[in-house]
Amino acid sequence: MEDLDRLGIDSQLLFPNHSGIYNEIADPGAARALVQNHNDGMADVERRSNGRLLSTFCLTMQHPDIAIEELQRCVRGHGMRCAVVCPNVDGGTIDDLPLWDFFAEAERLGVVLAFHGDSDSKLVGHERFDRWRLFNCLGFPFDYMTAIVCMIYSGLLDRFPKLKLMFAEAGVSFLPFLEDRLDDTTETFHSPLAHENFDIRRRPANKRPPTEYFHMFHHAVGLDESLLELVINKYGTDKFLVGTDYPHPDAHMNVAKTVEKLTSISQEAYEAITWKNAERLFGLTDRNKRKSSTAKVAAE
Repeated sequence: MEDLDRLGIDSQLLFPNHSGIYNEIADPGAARALVQNHNDGMADVERRSNGRLLSTFCLTMQHPDIAIEELQRCVRGHGMRCAVVCPNVDGGTIDDLPLWDFFAEAERLGVVLAFHGDSDSKLVGHERFDRWRLFNCLGFPFDYMTAIVCMIYSGLLDRFPKLKLMFAEAGVSFLPFLEDRLDDTTETFHSPLAHENFDIRRRPANKRPPTEYFHMFHHAVGLDESLLELVINKYGTDKFLVGTDYPHPDAHMNVAKTVEKLTSISQEAYEAITWKNAERLFGLTDRNKRKSSTAKVAAE
């Protein structure tokens, strides 16, 4: 809390270091007990911070019924508003049909689903990412892109259009690349030759062009991204939040001052990514700010 005051941050969204391990626990009883213990502790942290620390809660996505029960318990019992979701479920895709009831309940309760990679989970390419910090620099964005594609092409986002989705700690520079690749893929499926190459079960089920779903995703931006200005200009200002990754070694320690020095974005964009987007997404109020606050920064 003292660090937040010193760094000029009003609110910090807290992520656990090892959320990926919860998706690999085969025993339902053990999985339930562990996430409940974790989530009760996180809720206590938020209460003791008087709302300035926004605690996330973890779920056992490999056990969808337990995930739904814990989702309901955390929202109704603790008033928590954001669940951490791994972009894969023990190596499986996030759009598996047994999870659709979970997404339905998350949409109904208005919970933010914050996707966060984890070196303990089976990220795309994880078997080759055990050195050079590749889990973060390659595993996170690759797995996020896979999750985004699965949710779009499966039709999940058409079925649950009011889902609140956020991707943290992979930056936003991958978005134009992903858009180009999805446009190319869509053209391929529309080719008159496609019927000879793709059976019906392998065809996308989305009702709109892929990139029309991009407005559903929120992202934590990296302040050192060379494409930040391009991405904000391309996709607008209302879906991006400032990320810190504090207190990890690669943290943006002086995030408030760094944002103030960004001359490449407008005042409107500055106000959006430092507070207003988080205010809208998480339902923040003056209670979540520092006393006599001047810098309105919500950080991941």
